[in-house]
Amino acid sequence: MYEKVVLTFIFVFLLIISYSIFMGTLDIRSYFFPHLKSPTLEPAPCSPDPPLRVYMYDLPRRFNVEMITHRTASESPVTVKDWPPWPDNWGLKKQHSVEYWMMGSLLHEGEDGESREAVRVFDPEFADAFFVPFFSSLSFNSHGHTMTDPATEIDRQLQVDVMEFLTKSKYWQRSRGRDHIFPMTHPNAFRFLRNQVNDTIQVVVDFGRYPKGMSNLNKDVVSPYVHVVDSFTDDEPEDPYEARSTLLFFRGRTFRKDVCLADC
Repeated sequence: MYEKVVLTFIFVFLLIISYSIFMGTLDIRSYFFPHLKSPTLEPAPCSPDPPLRVYMYDLPRRFNVEMITHRTASESPVTVKDWPPWPDNWGLKKQHSVEYWMMGSLLHEGEDGESREAVRVFDPEFADAFFVPFFSSLSFNSHGHTMTDPATEIDRQLQVDVMEFLTKSKYWQRSRGRDHIFPMTHPNAFRFLRNQVNDTIQVVVDFGRYPKGMSNLNKDVVSPYVHVVDSFTDDEPEDPYEARSTLLFFRGRTFRKDVCLADC
């Protein structure tokens, strides 16, 4: 009887040992070979996120760079070869020039090996997003500032034409514009037909003048104004705050991107 108990105990013990080795909870090598270390697996490095694939519509130049060059209307889209430089004497208009730099970035593919957050694709079927190269902020600044100014009709017609163009696109119809990007850094940009682009991804500088259903952080991108004043570079690196003897502050209103100086 005792022999059966002993044999049963040995059988159960061997069964537990075998199960532990099989499940990996018992490392038998560390017992018999204490100096033999198990190989450690290094975690694989995280691969960088792929760049955003952007399809840019081929709009005629009257929707963008013609407002800069003031040349004869051309129905052909601008290319990297005839991309105009930003005028040096345009002053305040520069703070709303994000649309210009975004379009230029997509036109210039960059040098070999350059890492880019967004790349242009020429087949819309492979696009993650669609960029609309309409300079709506520059259009407002160029075509009358008051609603009664006759020049505002040009701004209104450009908005009508670009929406007519987009609504015929199957890619706009597919998402109702939810994957389309509109730069609108001026608060009055696209003022006539703004309600038709509520669902789009808008590049804005703030949400001060828009209802939540039109612009919000759930879908839009906040971009700061382009810097139009020189940076203050005379700080002491160890204690820049205490080293300053001059207070810099924004004026507000139209000239809010300029600064005033006052002795502290």
